[in-house]
Amino acid sequence: MNRTAPRIDISPAEFAERRRKAAALAGEEGLRGLLVCGRGGGGVDRYGDIAYLTDHYTSFPYIPDVEGKWTGRAHSFLILPTADAPRLVVDSPYRDKIVMPPEEILVTDLVIETTIAALKECGLALGRVGLVGNDTIALSMFRKLAAALPHVEWVDADRILTRLRAIKSPSEIERLRAASRLGSRMIEAMMEAAVPGATHGEVLKAGLDLLIPAGGMLYNSFMASGTGGANGRAVRANFPTWSSEEPLAEGQWFRAGISGVLQGYYFDLSRSRPIGLAQPEQVEAFEAAIAVVEAGIAAARPGITAGEVAEAGIRKQEELGYPLTGVFLGLGHGVGLGWDSPWLNPGEPTKLVPGMVLCLEKTLSRGGYLGDFEETVVVTEQGVERITDALVRRW
Repeated sequence: MNRTAPRIDISPAEFAERRRKAAALAGEEGLRGLLVCGRGGGGVDRYGDIAYLTDHYTSFPYIPDVEGKWTGRAHSFLILPTADAPRLVVDSPYRDKIVMPPEEILVTDLVIETTIAALKECGLALGRVGLVGNDTIALSMFRKLAAALPHVEWVDADRILTRLRAIKSPSEIERLRAASRLGSRMIEAMMEAAVPGATHGEVLKAGLDLLIPAGGMLYNSFMASGTGGANGRAVRANFPTWSSEEPLAEGQWFRAGISGVLQGYYFDLSRSRPIGLAQPEQVEAFEAAIAVVEAGIAAARPGITAGEVAEAGIRKQEELGYPLTGVFLGLGHGVGLGWDSPWLNPGEPTKLVPGMVLCLEKTLSRGGYLGDFEETVVVTEQGVERITDALVRRW
């Protein structure tokens, strides 16, 4: 039986319209066009802008340049003029997977040199050109571009794709639904496997046994277990996060936050549970994390700001007496082809609009006891719709 998740198609017309909108926004800002950079090759956090505009992902891994043989491997560049046809420069020959006319796709080993030539051909060898993917293009690559195109004024234009990607189309929302359903089944399998004697790696494997056959890809799994009280301690690892050798034991708390990708779109959720018989202090921490997230979800609706959603969660956290500290101080973020706008931080002025997809999350710790909870919602005309459906309580 084929267990791969059914593909949810996004039409070529939608991709073409995204490129048109991006070019139009560039023109409104006085730019001659955009140069969009993405990176793949086994990484899942730098491909989003290219995938958004072309549905392309390069699977070739990053390797250092060898001049005259290859440059820019694992990177793709979309040249998007305001007054000409675009060009996509890729390092893999799988053109049939790219949602662009074949004549607009350039396949090469010399990615940087071909990108420079395409910029010149598209009339972007001088004037103001927006650069999208400032956190993705390597400094060595940018230096080559700048040296070869001395009359170009490079302008940070990440905000253009940030703006477009924040609001999802119906097809994107369907992909996010499918991803969230798969993530929900994955974390349920992991929580079932979190029993005395199991290692963190064995718990993750139970989830991967569902994720991988479905055609999904793991981004990360933040895992920890431990005991609370006066002699409380946490058990965790960082490279990889599931490599702790100490097995779970009766009386511990356990939490897992997982993120992954299905058909390019992310899922991101977390759950907690007791190992064996639940202790009151464990349940208090678990319930507190749930309550904070639910307060944020209850506040979320069109017209309210992302900051107001975060502040609703913070008020609940203060009410419950948990310190306002942690490794991530926000209440969450947008999600799509990566971590999208808006970020749910106090004071963030971005207003929620229908079509935004948000992950609301909170990890709380007090007295050595830890609770972790995360859900994903779609902003609708009426409020929000939850698209994660994993079992919440195991106590």
